[in-house]
Amino acid sequence: MDRKFVNVVVLLTLLIFASSSIFSQRRGGPKFSDWAPVTRLPPPINSAFDDQAPVLSKNEKTLFFTSNRPGSLGPSEDIWVSTRKSKNSPWTRPVNLESLNTPSIERLRSLTSDGRVLLFMSDRPGSGQTDIWASVRENPNDDYGWSEPVNLGANINSESSELAARYLFANGGRTRKLFFSSNRPGGFGGPDIYESTIGPNGFEPSVNIFELNSPSVETCFWVRDDGLELIFISNRPELTGDLSQNEVWAATRDSVDEAWSAPAKLGPQVNAEGYQDVNPSLSFDGRTMLLASKRPGGIGPAGTFDIYLTTRRHANE
Repeated sequence: MDRKFVNVVVLLTLLIFASSSIFSQRRGGPKFSDWAPVTRLPPPINSAFDDQAPVLSKNEKTLFFTSNRPGSLGPSEDIWVSTRKSKNSPWTRPVNLESLNTPSIERLRSLTSDGRVLLFMSDRPGSGQTDIWASVRENPNDDYGWSEPVNLGANINSESSELAARYLFANGGRTRKLFFSSNRPGGFGGPDIYESTIGPNGFEPSVNIFELNSPSVETCFWVRDDGLELIFISNRPELTGDLSQNEVWAATRDSVDEAWSAPAKLGPQVNAEGYQDVNPSLSFDGRTMLLASKRPGGIGPAGTFDIYLTTRRHANE
């Protein structure tokens, strides 16, 4: 195995363990209210172009997302960043993260809670059609200090398309996994969600999380930091690959050692029937969800993605 890759895996493990082991396992996790109706983020986050794959930093004062707006390095998608002084302040004009981007597709997938490890999908030369790549930074407050991206290797990436990824270090650091989605052979039909345990030598062979998957599409997703909730996209029961049927679904579990519940589709306050709703991500406290949608009322022409936000409360509030 390439020494550079091994070193990066070890570094990722140390960084994620240091940031995520603060979570103590609480059986069942926090209880929440239903999601409120979504609201569209204003400019300069949304534009007349495709804006999607949003991810908030832990303090919610930095927003990373993907866009093909002018200023991208090619005609496809790049990763951008915007900041604000406080949660109630307006977002600044987004800046292209040129150190991460190429003329190929770079679609943001996740950021660790300590802000030091970023995962993204790209069709730059790698193992297959699209792969998962990682970049790290020493200073979580330096939005432009990202390292040269590294391909996550053969136990994660295949000759097929790997589409989304997020680390999970939970249960006091005893649970160490990478969740990802892929359309590799051996799944149920469309892309499925997989997990790989992180061992002493890096990623172990991946396993299909069968209770989450179906013959339809299961793709972009987000695992809550305690490992007890997973929000993902599916077009079930559609079997023709019609992505306009993509909607947001969720599954939960009482502990990281148990199987996931049967997935349930989120209601009309989140999903827009007949339009693509994709790329969900949760804030560190689980009370805010960002997603992208092609629903009517966006800033750009019909059929372009805008970024939306919805919130929920703790059940005892």
